[in-house]
Amino acid sequence: MGKEESLKEKLIQSIIIYIRENYPDAIDKAYAYFWDEKDTDEFLSGTALALGFINFEDWLVFDYKTNDKKETFIDIYIKEKKLKGEKNELLNKIKTSNLSLYEVVSVSRDKRILIKDLILAGEFSLRDKKLTRGLKKGEMFGTRLLHLDEGYIMSGCVYPFRSSDKKKVLGYIDRMFGRYKRNENPEGTMKDFLKDYGDIINIAWMNIILNQISC
Repeated sequence: MGKEESLKEKLIQSIIIYIRENYPDAIDKAYAYFWDEKDTDEFLSGTALALGFINFEDWLVFDYKTNDKKETFIDIYIKEKKLKGEKNELLNKIKTSNLSLYEVVSVSRDKRILIKDLILAGEFSLRDKKLTRGLKKGEMFGTRLLHLDEGYIMSGCVYPFRSSDKKKVLGYIDRMFGRYKRNENPEGTMKDFLKDYGDIINIAWMNIILNQISC
């Protein structure tokens, strides 16, 4: 693990602890919003339920808007802790990251994974073998990529999708983006949408599980 990645791990855990200690009501509100008021115990269990909570914490830290100024908990933490130096630089570097949907292009002999962004375009090589272990060409998943230590890593969240659901998921996200442009931000880009509504990846994942999404 590189220096930036190691610092990121410590900072994100510190932010999660900070949120739990200072914003318990916000966690409950955000959790209900993230899961669209649904009871996760009714459709998730075991590994999927544990993964769902990891995904929630990632979104809570990076994307959840805490107030009318649309500040995230990273913004609040930087301000409250009066961070300076490398901690401040790293959090400002990663706070603009967004969730997106990726497809595995290739897996090399050394298990290095090449993935492409199905929503924003671009290809990326992943070096985190701990998170990419077992991935195969053609598989699709949602995640947040971070550029640290001169390479790309996954933030820790993973939304596994079947490759057969690609058309459904991309169609759903495109429809929600169209609604966003009509009703909220006519000049908004897809990247703006994914940052403002990163939970769309989770909603798509949840709806696929509940079989409530169509082309």
